[in-house]
Amino acid sequence: MSDKLVMTRTHWSGKEIRCDIHQIIDIRDFKGTAGYALLVCAANGHLSIFNIREFLKLQGVERGESWIRRRRWLFQPPGTVNSNSNANQDGKDEQARAIMREYHKASLRYVVRVLKEHGIHRGKDWVRTHRCS
Repeated sequence: MSDKLVMTRTHWSGKEIRCDIHQIIDIRDFKGTAGYALLVCAANGHLSIFNIREFLKLQGVERGESWIRRRRWLFQPPGTVNSNSNANQDGKDEQARAIMREYHKASLRYVVRVLKEHGIHRGKDWVRTHRCS
C-alpha cells in the first residue's frame, strides 16, 4: 500500500481537479488535540481497554473505560464479533420476550414487575431495548 492515493474529479465548471489523499499519519503530530485519544484507539486495536487507558493517562489524557469501549468498535475489521459476557446469562431471554409480547401495550415498569413475578429479573432499559425483538 502506498502512502497516498491520487483522486481526480471533475469540478462543476468542467475543470479536472487532482487531490492527494494521505493514508498514513503519525499520531504524535496530533498530541494535545481533541482527537488524539481516538487516534490512539485506532492505532492500537490489539491492546486491551485497560492498556489503552493507562497509556492515555501517561500522556495526560483522561478517558474512562466506557469511553474507550464505545469507540473501539469503529476501528475493528468487518465481521468482528464482540461477545457480551452478560448476554442471556440466566438463559431466560426468550421466556422474557414471550411474556413481553403479551404485554406489548403495557408500561415499562409494569412489564418489569410482571417479569419479576415470573422469576425473570430485567431492568427497564433491557425491556425497552428488547421489547420489539
